[in-house]
Amino acid sequence: MQVRGTNVQKRAHERLSPRSTIQAVNSLDGRALGVLVNISSSGFMLLSEEEHPVPGSIHQLQLLDLGNHALDISLGATCLWQEEASASNSYWSGFQIIDISDSNQEQLQSYLKTLKI
Repeated sequence: MQVRGTNVQKRAHERLSPRSTIQAVNSLDGRALGVLVNISSSGFMLLSEEEHPVPGSIHQLQLLDLGNHALDISLGATCLWQEEASASNSYWSGFQIIDISDSNQEQLQSYLKTLKI
């Protein structure tokens, strides 16, 4: 389906917007990768200030809620795409979750339920 020249894709899982600031942190070096824009059970989108990560790259991340601490999970994710945002030095990146423990998956599902309320 085309809408104003943009591709609209039907997602398998609904993407939800966090209610507080969720930071994606590289588990290996502690460096912040970006801030969550939306999340689902299978992936998420980040807004970053640097031109990273590179599409195809794999990351071990910790998703941390800097506000009310509603989320603190570790997962593995691959960057599927990246594009420059309209704000200078800002980049959108889409990720697919490729590795997550059962306990972190349960916490993610509980968190997603709170976003639907």
